[in-house]
Amino acid sequence: MEFLIRFARQWVAGETLDDAIVQAQKRNSSDIGAIINYLGEHVKEVPEAERNLEENLRILDRTERSKINASLSIKLTQLGLDIDKGLCLLNMEKITSSATSKNIFIWVDMENSPYTEDTVDIYLEILKKYKNVGIAIQSNMRRSEDDVKRIAAAGGIIRLVKGAYKEKKEIAYTSGKETSINFSKLMGYLFYKSPFLAIATHDELLINEAIEVNKAHKRRIEFQMLMGVRDDLKRRLVKSGFAVVDYIPYGTHWFPYTTRRLRERKRNILLILRSIFE
Repeated sequence: MEFLIRFARQWVAGETLDDAIVQAQKRNSSDIGAIINYLGEHVKEVPEAERNLEENLRILDRTERSKINASLSIKLTQLGLDIDKGLCLLNMEKITSSATSKNIFIWVDMENSPYTEDTVDIYLEILKKYKNVGIAIQSNMRRSEDDVKRIAAAGGIIRLVKGAYKEKKEIAYTSGKETSINFSKLMGYLFYKSPFLAIATHDELLINEAIEVNKAHKRRIEFQMLMGVRDDLKRRLVKSGFAVVDYIPYGTHWFPYTTRRLRERKRNILLILRSIFE
């Protein structure tokens, strides 16, 4: 357990919103943006979903009052997707409405495959009324090409990630090579179809590819990475004039998040060890 706690300290701001705000301010002082995420998922009771709703609204209030450069990222099972899809949509609408009034961007995190369809559906429903919202799409999922086309056609904004969940080979690419190839393919499509895309990876080959491809397309791109990982790369990108954002989670439910990060790719262990000793 001590091993996991050591890693969690690199990836997680702390247990309180104050901890996350402090980390966001530190990033902002280095010209790096922040995505704040309140940890927690798969709630089964309405009161818990309501508490999570209130905490996310509190993040928006603190973000506005602190005048930090930060957006908010949310997992829909935190807002009651396991309880009732309509309840989750209602909670998401409340958050997005508040964020719109404060000029704060919202990211919808993607969870594992049983939730993909509902997550995309809710995102597209929210998008009909609000434009300050984007969604994460995982390149390891075989269905993602169709999802990307569907979302792009609706004018949605995509954060392209490799994917952190273990999935069956029938529905997912299970090798790092296949996942990277699909990431490149989806990224290429988005350069043609989307005026803005977020590239969320520490993979320098894909980052360099994005930089080269964008020389022709001149899109607005943003590189998103995990807090505590590859700070050297972030500094180089900022120095080169690119927008860089750190994903900053906080809360007491750090264990599932940390184990997913370690399981996501073997290389993450090497990256975090490198970051510890930078």
